[in-house]
Amino acid sequence: MLGAGRRSDPVELVVMRTTFLNPPRTSAAKRMAERVHERHRDAEVIPYAWHYLTHEASDGVVVGSNRSLALEPGSFGHLRGDGIAHAWEISRICAEAFGSTRVVIRTPPSFSPGGLSRRRFTDFVNALAPEHPRLVWEPEGLWSSAEAAAFAEPLGVEVLAPAFAMTGQLLEFEGAGWLRISGGKDARLRASHAEVLAYALAEHEGLTVLFEGPRAYANLRSFASALALV
Repeated sequence: MLGAGRRSDPVELVVMRTTFLNPPRTSAAKRMAERVHERHRDAEVIPYAWHYLTHEASDGVVVGSNRSLALEPGSFGHLRGDGIAHAWEISRICAEAFGSTRVVIRTPPSFSPGGLSRRRFTDFVNALAPEHPRLVWEPEGLWSSAEAAAFAEPLGVEVLAPAFAMTGQLLEFEGAGWLRISGGKDARLRASHAEVLAYALAEHEGLTVLFEGPRAYANLRSFASALALV
């Protein structure tokens, strides 16, 4: 997808989703970051945490031929178990090789907003060393943006939330520090949506907008044009 980018594109960070399934080893991670910086010189390159940290065996992650750990069900995922220390260390090393101070963690719908999930999340965050990367949390499932942010903010964790519903309606993203704009091959960011998003960004200083998918660059440019008119 980087091939569609231009050096003039206003890109401040690039999030590598491939690390969710297949975190590269240090030398390969450094090469990945170098390729990004050839296109976007000053962009921070941020990994997704390895799925063993957040997803249980029942969450349906297909490992295939990707890098894997020999772990028993129940020993990984949902931020608990014997395997998560190893999974986090791999993710932390990947972030370090990228030159990043942040890691995105995506929790599955099964990580529901109940007391057990909250306790596991809190225990995991509190156990991180001060020099470890900061977390950006992308909750899936029943967590609302406001609920996730109210829980995560006291822990020093930012929340990544979708900006639009499947219908194209701008969602409530109260408290979220990051907004995700999907961009499949047919998911064009319409001018009206770009304008609505631009006004929302103007009202919420400090928001990070993340464009994903094959149309990420095209949607970024549409948004940048709308933002220039606000």
